[in-house]
Amino acid sequence: METKMLFGVGLVFDTPEYGTIVMGANEELDDLLPSTIQEMIGDQIVIKTVGGEEQVYDVVSFQINHSIAGKKNVGICLGKEVSPDEVVAGSIVYYYSSEPID
Repeated sequence: METKMLFGVGLVFDTPEYGTIVMGANEELDDLLPSTIQEMIGDQIVIKTVGGEEQVYDVVSFQINHSIAGKKNVGICLGKEVSPDEVVAGSIVYYYSSEPID
């Protein structure tokens, strides 16, 4: 399996109820159905920092919001065990793809 870019992290925040949430957008997701994006996200994601470090995180839940301009913003909840300091805005979120490598 390989990893493919899902979105760039634009916002990272912590909520008392759900824990750390990362949010971002990618114009390539705008034309996809929410169910397709859900399949892409799966149970785990990889976040690569601007310094090149990679960390695998379990996905607790996610939400897809639609802007007035027709853009999709994706929020992924990483849970209470993950500190928001672990993920920096500007990092890239990748998903696991089972597509064959060309």
